[in-house]
Amino acid sequence: MKKKKTETHAALVSDPSNALEAATQAAYKAFANYQAPHGLLDVCTACCMDAELEREMRHLPLPQLTEKHFYQYNDSAKSQVQPADEIKYLAPRLLELLAEGARLHHSTELYLDRLGRCEPGSFSATEQAALQGFALAYFAQGLEQWPAASDSLFQGDNAFTILLMWAYARVPLEPLLQHWLDSDSDASTLNFVDACYWDYVWNANQMGNAFAADQAEYKRTMEEWLNRPATKARWAEKLLCLVDTGPTSSWLPAGAVDHQRYPLPERISAVFDAMTA
Repeated sequence: MKKKKTETHAALVSDPSNALEAATQAAYKAFANYQAPHGLLDVCTACCMDAELEREMRHLPLPQLTEKHFYQYNDSAKSQVQPADEIKYLAPRLLELLAEGARLHHSTELYLDRLGRCEPGSFSATEQAALQGFALAYFAQGLEQWPAASDSLFQGDNAFTILLMWAYARVPLEPLLQHWLDSDSDASTLNFVDACYWDYVWNANQMGNAFAADQAEYKRTMEEWLNRPATKARWAEKLLCLVDTGPTSSWLPAGAVDHQRYPLPERISAVFDAMTA
């Protein structure tokens, strides 16, 4: 099992784009047996979603559905508990658009909210594995892009926001966190620096994102992971290595606004000091 995990990590690091494409195709395969709903989707066409777009989501071939369809679908009023068959029919295209960098809601954290609203036990083991595999491939590729510009896979959000998005989908975060900890790339470490600097209050042991307020499992997982001695030791090692190596071409350009207001060395030192205090 250890060898398989190591091989998976190596594949994600060496060719993350191919891993994400493979994960997308695996999602299509896992959810291939679901059909488009015959009746109205779980949306409000009175004021939230254009009626024609709703009709197209049931009648167009799944690969033809666009960012516009899913943005309105996700932003619409919806039932607290989602219809699993509807969600599972749409899931592969939703994930594919996510991999393409589509904007799927006004808030990144809620891109996959409908997935997490299905009844517990709605997803088979095969379907859960497809979601987990996609989440890992997506997260691994995004970690290798730094800074997280608006046109990057994380769309300008920090990595903790992306983890919260997957927490809303009820996808376990531990495999993603372990991959992050195992990664040796400068980009993944710098993504950790920015996520901690902007979105975690060390002295209060508290996640800073307002969307995490009612996500108790997310907060528990993240806060426990961040304060685990082995986690702190590993990140301290990687941060020291980053500082010793010095800037490379992948680091934030000196002219960027964030670098002027909050210099990167200051951010690295602040995270290191807070984590090792």
